[in-house]
Amino acid sequence: MKIARFQSNGHIAHGVVEGDEVVEIEGDIFSDFKASGERRKLADVKLLAPTDPKEIWGPGLNFANHLEFAAGVLGDEDPHVPEHPEPWIKARNSLTGTGENIILPHDTSGEVHYEGEAVAIIGKPCRRVSPQEAGGYIFGYSCGNDVSERAWQKDDWTFWRAKGADTFAPVGPWIETDINPQALEMIVRLNGEEVQHGYTEEMLFTFAEIVSYISQQITLQPGDMVFSGSTGVTVALKDGDLVEVEIPGIGVLSNPVVLEKA
Repeated sequence: MKIARFQSNGHIAHGVVEGDEVVEIEGDIFSDFKASGERRKLADVKLLAPTDPKEIWGPGLNFANHLEFAAGVLGDEDPHVPEHPEPWIKARNSLTGTGENIILPHDTSGEVHYEGEAVAIIGKPCRRVSPQEAGGYIFGYSCGNDVSERAWQKDDWTFWRAKGADTFAPVGPWIETDINPQALEMIVRLNGEEVQHGYTEEMLFTFAEIVSYISQQITLQPGDMVFSGSTGVTVALKDGDLVEVEIPGIGVLSNPVVLEKA
């Protein structure tokens, strides 16, 4: 089932996506809900980020083929495979939806990069669960873009602005609730040209392992988001670009890129 969050005539709701329509639902998507019968064309609504999370989490370095590149960004001359997830929080204000602009800060170094990823959506309060239990706490999956300013990532003590600046976390277009999270293909296109291609089966730590690890100290809440991590090498975005993250079986997250006015 594909569940979208959308706005129509000032009204925000969730709905089930059926073809080119969305059927509004009544109730809480994380517990009991039913179709209201109200149908709208997808073309006539504004798709929003699929949930309104309290927290957004990244897993740290989670793909072997991204380690050397990331080490170069951070100035680490001796990259190593992590022994456990190294989770961090991506600022809540960085969240945006499909179709919305990724805004390049006017004081950026010029090295703001895309990172196409899959995103797990938490479905119920999750505290001290095992990896074997964690999958039962995940509601579904979406497409994400962990936008990252590489100079700030290297120079700052934390990722507070490098990965948390406004609009640096596009997620969408909706949630797919029935899909194998460790068998996803992640494709990034920049202005129609494929620039990144990876598979969640290559994750060093699965979604269940990441969620379990975080839950040992932090209670994850319904709607919270956990990114997969990124693969390979990335390049900088520029004003006027269009970046798309596609996960077959889920959909396409599409965002124009715009330079902030000084």
